[in-house]
Amino acid sequence: MRIGRVLIVEDQPNFRKGLMKMLEGRELGWEVVGEASNGQDALVLLDELKPDLVLTDIRMPIMDGIEFVGHLRQNYPEMLVIILTGYKNFEYAQAAVRHGALDFLTKPCTEQDVRQVMNKASERFYVKYAQQQKQQVQLRLQQDQELRAALLDLPYEKSVAARLTEGLAGRELWLLQMNSEDLANKAYGKSDMSLVQFAFSNIALELLHGAGLEAQLLLVEHDSFVLVSAHHGVEESLQEAIQSASFEYLKIRLHMISMGLAPSANELADLYNLTKGIVYGPVDSLLESGSEIGSGIMLSLNQARVREMEVQLMSAILIGQEDSLQLLLDRVLAELTHSSPEEMRIGALSLSIALLGTIQKQFDPDDNNALARIPNEMPQTHWTSEEVLHWAAEQVKSFQQQFNNWQAAKSDNLIERAVKYIEEHYNEECRLTDVASHIHLNPSYFSVVFKKATGESFTRFVTRFRMDKAALLLRNTDMKIFEIASAIGFDEPNYFTNVFKQQFQMSPKEYRNGRAMP
Repeated sequence: MRIGRVLIVEDQPNFRKGLMKMLEGRELGWEVVGEASNGQDALVLLDELKPDLVLTDIRMPIMDGIEFVGHLRQNYPEMLVIILTGYKNFEYAQAAVRHGALDFLTKPCTEQDVRQVMNKASERFYVKYAQQQKQQVQLRLQQDQELRAALLDLPYEKSVAARLTEGLAGRELWLLQMNSEDLANKAYGKSDMSLVQFAFSNIALELLHGAGLEAQLLLVEHDSFVLVSAHHGVEESLQEAIQSASFEYLKIRLHMISMGLAPSANELADLYNLTKGIVYGPVDSLLESGSEIGSGIMLSLNQARVREMEVQLMSAILIGQEDSLQLLLDRVLAELTHSSPEEMRIGALSLSIALLGTIQKQFDPDDNNALARIPNEMPQTHWTSEEVLHWAAEQVKSFQQQFNNWQAAKSDNLIERAVKYIEEHYNEECRLTDVASHIHLNPSYFSVVFKKATGESFTRFVTRFRMDKAALLLRNTDMKIFEIASAIGFDEPNYFTNVFKQQFQMSPKEYRNGRAMP
């Protein structure tokens, strides 16, 4: 799942850079991919950058925001747009609504204002993204069925042949066949094979994508997959990695044979049969005749379920909806209890892969291990329903622990930045709102997080820090008391004296006279 892409169109450099600063680090779930100072320049960037969201000012030179959005809508009718304006003008608002603006940001705006409107944009973006994923699943199902029918020499519409031939042009085909002896030794039945097929497809696809290869993996028969990839894309090291992982995770040896460049659609069946003949000892099909298409459809749907679950998990995390995240996890576990044993095993594995994928992408983005999102242990075909449910619950428990650790680390980092800001600005006004703004947090939320992390309220922490600095100056310098008060951020020496007394139970003068004190 990818993060949302933002284009910022704003003629005021300081405000534009401020917005970019707020959105950096992707903490709000968005990545700034470009900036422009007027609508005309922004129109050029649209085609180049393909953003998901545009933040645009209304009043700009050369081409203003309303005219820009009007042009934008001609080619990108569904693109999300947020209007930036320093004018609460009814006519501008009407024009913006007419052009489908999602929301407004009235300048000057606070960090909280930006966070709220970006969260709203995130919600809309993830709904839209989920819909796109479903459409892609339907398209992929159709494409898979057409290719599978051609490989198995099953009936398909002749109009499909030209589309297949064109789509496969310049692509390389590989046969991935599971070892017949390993399958026979394990005596996999129909329901067991569904789990094996699903597990293997995830292992192979993760390794392929981890190698930067955009590939299509198609279940053709119960023990056979066909891989469609770029020409010379599947290097020997990648072949070995897929074969090794298949045996490590599933105890199934895998034969990988290049079928060469894809021929025309009407030659696919002959090529497939010829390549299968190279593999020794194929066993009789464990599935009833004609069920290959049904198994392939179920595999594609299971893969789609993983992607949909990832979208839901990432959406809840990025928008900060912890309650929604917990409800989602509880709902998935509850749905497993009402599934058949086969569906329960596949559902549990789907959940685990989605959780591990989210961990890798959101909590540990530097982990480049292609199989980081594949569980070390998978649900076994001989497990009881209770064992599968317990395994799934443990996967959720592990995810929740890592989520809590990630949040704690994120909070620790924020508190470190807040304390550093206080250390550098304690001699100024140094208000809670100033520090919260510096680390891009809502002041109320920052106040709670700060006290939880330090054990002190923000005001108490700053006061104690200032008094410790005052004590240091009293012990080691001959500065006058009013000079020390000013140096640590107090305008009134008398007020400084009162606060100092509260902390040290003596006046600054008394403290200075007792220089032997620690």
